[in-house]
Amino acid sequence: MERIPARAASDGLAVEAVQGSRFTVIPRSTLPEEVANRLLTLIKEQELRPGAKLPAERNLARMMEVGRPAVREALRALALMRVVDIRQGDGTYITSLEPSQLIAHLDFVFPKDRVALVQLLEARRVVEAGNARLAASRVTESQIAALGDLVVSLADSIDDLDRFSELDIALHEAICAAANNFLLSQFMNIVSALGKVSRERTGGLREVREAALRDHRRIVDALRAHDPDAAQRAMLDHLDHVERGLKPATDPVGEPEAGVDAAPEATSAVRGATLAPAGSEAAPAGGWAR
Repeated sequence: MERIPARAASDGLAVEAVQGSRFTVIPRSTLPEEVANRLLTLIKEQELRPGAKLPAERNLARMMEVGRPAVREALRALALMRVVDIRQGDGTYITSLEPSQLIAHLDFVFPKDRVALVQLLEARRVVEAGNARLAASRVTESQIAALGDLVVSLADSIDDLDRFSELDIALHEAICAAANNFLLSQFMNIVSALGKVSRERTGGLREVREAALRDHRRIVDALRAHDPDAAQRAMLDHLDHVERGLKPATDPVGEPEAGVDAAPEATSAVRGATLAPAGSEAAPAGGWAR
C-alpha cells in the first residue's frame, strides 16, 4: 500500500484528509467497483471526511494504477449514491453524508423489494411508537394546537391525495418534534423518506384516507391527554392498519394472503415487545394508508 504524500494536497485534497489515506493499487478485473469500494472504505475509516476534495481524476488513477475511465465510472456511481459531488470545473467532493441524502436514491428499491418493505414497517414501529410515547409526556400546548390544526387540514384535504400525503408526513414529523429526541429525529428523517412508498401504495382510495384520518385523531387525542400508553397504542394500531394495507406487497410470491382478521406475524412480534394488542377497527377493503 502506498501512503499519499502531503504534497498531494496541492491537487485540492486537504492536508488533514490526505495524511494517513491509502489509495491502494486495484486489480484490473473489477476496476470501477474496487475503486468505488476503496473510496467508501476511506470514508468509513474517516480518512476522507465530509466536504473533503478528492485528488484530481488523473492523480487518483495514477495512485491506484488504473485507467482514468475506471476512476471516472467509479466516481459517477458514487455520485448517484450521493456520496460524492462532482462539480464541473472545480473537482469532486465528499458530500455531507447526511442520512436523508444517502437514502434518497433508494425509493425505487422499496416498491420492488418485499424484505425492504417489511423492514421499513418494523423500523416505523420502533421509531414512531417511541416518538408517540415520549411526545405524550413532553408535548407543549403550542405543539398540541399545531397537531390539532394538522388534523383539521387533513380532513379538509381528504379528496386531495397529494395534499393529504404531505400533511400526513407533516403530522408524523410534528409528533417526532414533540418527542424532543435528537437521535430519534435523525432516524425519523430516514423513515419519513422511505415511508413515502407505503403512502403511494395505500393512499389511493378515499376510504383509506378516511381511516387514516380516524387513526390520526386518536393519536392526537392521546397526546392531548398526555397519556403515553394510549399514544403508543394508538400509533401501533395505526401502523397495524398500514401493514394490512401493504400485506399483498409484503407476502412472499406464491404464498396466499392472510385474512384481514389475522394479525400479521411481524406485527405480533414487535407488539409483544411493547404492548398487549389492543382492539382496533376492522380494515376497509383496499387497505389503510400512512
